[in-house]
Amino acid sequence: MNSPDNHSPKSTVLITGACGFLGQSLVGEFQATGFSVRAFDVSPPPSGCKPDEFHLGDVSDPTAVALACTGVDAIVIAHMAPRHPGVYDSPVLPFDINVKGTALLCAEAARQGVKRVILISSIAVVDGHRTSTKRFLRDLPALPVGLYGLTKHLQEQILDFHCRAGNFTAVALRPAYVTDADTLTDKYQTQRPSVNWQFIDRRDIAGAAIAALTTGRNAQGIYYIHGHRKGPAHLETEPTERDLQWTPRFDFSNWPDDAPRN
Repeated sequence: MNSPDNHSPKSTVLITGACGFLGQSLVGEFQATGFSVRAFDVSPPPSGCKPDEFHLGDVSDPTAVALACTGVDAIVIAHMAPRHPGVYDSPVLPFDINVKGTALLCAEAARQGVKRVILISSIAVVDGHRTSTKRFLRDLPALPVGLYGLTKHLQEQILDFHCRAGNFTAVALRPAYVTDADTLTDKYQTQRPSVNWQFIDRRDIAGAAIAALTTGRNAQGIYYIHGHRKGPAHLETEPTERDLQWTPRFDFSNWPDDAPRN
């Protein structure tokens, strides 16, 4: 049964891209909090990822999206076209997966009465401001660099369109570099030797998404999320702490910082 205002444990949450590096953490953290998780992805869950329900399908397929959205209380949009070499050289896959997929999910959420949508967006939406600002603020105009940032911006615009129409409320979370704080390994199995302010553990992204459905259920709009202890010096995190009542669990203090650039 769709519940419009108060998402609590035992609510059913649809997570897209649920079998990927970030998605698996979303599934595990939501389940640990008591939510019932319906996973949606183009490949089956790997061992160790055991959602309550699994829907095999493509986010660009309207029939698969409609079925996946049926009966859920909230949607967490975490799918993306993989950033493998060449994928973002052309708009075909990024627009089909990131943009069309998000548009279909949001339209279906509106049609079926799902009242809360959480988007895992990216700081890439405002990457063009890196040389002109010392701190990323929520009201910075979008200035993406490259197709990846453009598709994340368009995802945010799709959510905003539906929010203004009163179809549902939504939060867009903007992390930077997603990794695992235990190993410093990212989704491409790249292991970093040191860290910087952009790092955030994938479990903390899940925690922020959970907060957006529970303690921050009345929050709307864009929120920067961070993991590294120096994150707040570069990101406007006060609204995140105030509205979502969320702070990171992993601050990367056990890893050396990157060497200063000349």
